[in-house]
Amino acid sequence: MDISDDGDTYITTLKRSRKVFLWEYLCSFFLLGLLVFTIFKPINIPPILKNIMLGTAVFSFLSAEISRQMLRYIITNSKLIVIEGLIKQLKTNVYFHPLGFVPDINVKQNRTQRVLNYGTIFVKGGSQNSFELLDIDRPHEIMQLIEDLVEHSKQRQASRGNKIGGPVRQHHHR
Repeated sequence: MDISDDGDTYITTLKRSRKVFLWEYLCSFFLLGLLVFTIFKPINIPPILKNIMLGTAVFSFLSAEISRQMLRYIITNSKLIVIEGLIKQLKTNVYFHPLGFVPDINVKQNRTQRVLNYGTIFVKGGSQNSFELLDIDRPHEIMQLIEDLVEHSKQRQASRGNKIGGPVRQHHHR
């Protein structure tokens, strides 16, 4: 799938993992399950309390889903596109070829994240050139993908005879 005019090839889209919002989902499904239970077992719960339970369940579920949609990462063969926001969006392009001299690409996971297989990838290219992919699934696979794309970009630049270096080029679009 071609996503831009300059020949970038789409690889994948990443969002924050649903596992990050596990408590919100559990709360939502517990309250909905409790409401369904009261339908089959006549328990005298005031209608206002049922409405509060339903509203809390819906709010909990929707807040988790909206939070997931607020931050997306699109990986192409030559850049990482970071999109923040739903209606008013900030779009940042981070090109792989200037990352050829990136000293650090790291994954951070606590114990729970390691068990659930999600985490944050930090890419540090100097004091001002750093970014993170926050709370994504399969972080070690994605880190390896980024490393492979950076290496491929270095090789492509070297075969063209171009020098790699300088600051990380980032373009912001509103």
